Amino acid sequence: MLELPVDLQPIAVKPPISRIARLAFPLALAVIGAILLGLVLSILRLNNGTFLYTMDDPYIGLAFSDQIRHGNYGMNDGVPAAPDSSILYPFLLAPASGTPLHPFLPLIINTLALFATLVIIWRLFAHLRLAEDTFGIVAQAIALLLLAVYLNLIAVVFTGLEHNLHMMAVAATIYGLALFLDKGKMPAWLPAVIVLAPLLRFEGLALSLAALVVLALRGRWRTALGTLALIVLFIGGFSAFLVSLGLPPLPSSVLAKSDVTANGISGEGMGVLQSIGGNVLRMVWHPVGFLMLVIGVAAAVRCLRELPARPWRWSTQGLMALLLVCLIGAHAVAGQFGWLDRYEDYCMVGTALMGICLMRDKIRTTLSNKKTRLIYFCATAVALSVFCSRYILSTWRVPVAANNIYEQQFQMHRFVNDFYRAPVAVNDLGLVSYHNPNFVLDLGGLASEKARILKASDASAEEYRAFVAGSGVHLVIIYDEWFEDQIPASWIKVASMDLSRERVSSALAEVQFYATDAATASQLQPELQSFSKCLPQEVKLTIYSSAADVELTTVH
Repeated sequence: MLELPVDLQPIAVKPPISRIARLAFPLALAVIGAILLGLVLSILRLNNGTFLYTMDDPYIGLAFSDQIRHGNYGMNDGVPAAPDSSILYPFLLAPASGTPLHPFLPLIINTLALFATLVIIWRLFAHLRLAEDTFGIVAQAIALLLLAVYLNLIAVVFTGLEHNLHMMAVAATIYGLALFLDKGKMPAWLPAVIVLAPLLRFEGLALSLAALVVLALRGRWRTALGTLALIVLFIGGFSAFLVSLGLPPLPSSVLAKSDVTANGISGEGMGVLQSIGGNVLRMVWHPVGFLMLVIGVAAAVRCLRELPARPWRWSTQGLMALLLVCLIGAHAVAGQFGWLDRYEDYCMVGTALMGICLMRDKIRTTLSNKKTRLIYFCATAVALSVFCSRYILSTWRVPVAANNIYEQQFQMHRFVNDFYRAPVAVNDLGLVSYHNPNFVLDLGGLASEKARILKASDASAEEYRAFVAGSGVHLVIIYDEWFEDQIPASWIKVASMDLSRERVSSALAEVQFYATDAATASQLQPELQSFSKCLPQEVKLTIYSSAADVELTTVH
């Protein structure tokens, strides 16, 4: 058979890209930007022109970064503490400390990280070549928009924490590994991203270590060992630094929120096993958690198909499935759910992207079938909207969540800073500490190791009385329900403050004010009366007499 010369053989030509397809990705980004702007404006409207995040926690990081800038690693001058769950994030905030930009820097960083994550996902889609015609490109752009909502990427921006940066690192790690596994050439930036992930959140260790295993199995063992050495150096050095300050080797915030970690540090073997069992059960009963577990089991089955081969001969799909098993398995063992649906987001992003990589052939086939692709696309979008309805609701509730912080923690900040002007004890540390020159005692255990131990050991009312008295504090602002049967009888309830709207982000709707002695209770009466006159109209402040726990004045 006569063959044409190479230069005369027909060349496969890609279908022409329509203007709609060219504009699909920019339009998706523009819609996401419009959603962000709308949420910011809604927050400003509800909060009388004051922008606040949807949690009190970012203000812990901001206050902590203020202290770091002045050479102190803690929340109060000269008192070491590790209140932040991220090694790196407070240092990213520190350069802007003392400037008008500082309180808005988390919003700026998270917004940039959100769009960077979306660009990485789009580039991953392009690398996988899921579809190249107009319908396929538009479908991918719509999918990107839906993922931003379904995976909680937008709502997490307004938490003001490091989760968006962590999700960006997860997406970049998966994209870099996909390039490496498919092309055999490792991107120069991949080791840096692998190191970065656990420095942003300790949960990043699972994916980073699994990524190093993949690099080693594909012959890049020197790079894997060098990258592992950097991770050990940074995290080990950080732990050694904390120990040198007289603190545990992990931040108090991690130990306070993770029973698995706390029991592991204390050597409670049975406690660790019980905590792991509790984590797995919570994941089973969580709708998205259950779905991720099912996906994890399917990925494990895919890994079993590779067992006859030697590890270094595993296929690309097998190694991607191994990564997915490690990610989901680690979250099942030591991860959490909730707290404004932010703890599981990184795992959802990783699961979604690795799932797409594993399903690439089926996705291509589906998007190439012109008769059924629209039906399948719509059905998938509807099914995911059902599973991820809580994250759609989280995005919708962002303004009210920020208003909760405005009506509770921000008003606590105003009272302590503008009226009381003395040391105070709280269980919500952030806004009360931010730009507050006075000592703040944290009873929640994030910035006080002794308070964390008292909370973990279910301390008595007398132990709390002695702890607060020994710190020179005479005003305590806490949730009663967090300290049931632990509030000393000598403390005098002087006021309580209620939210006006649905509770979304505050732990409880009502916060209580206690004086530790009669003299302080008498001092607080006129200060609370003055404070009540400048509260937002909707906030309810109930002031009690100093002699007994009876209502004296209710102010709306």
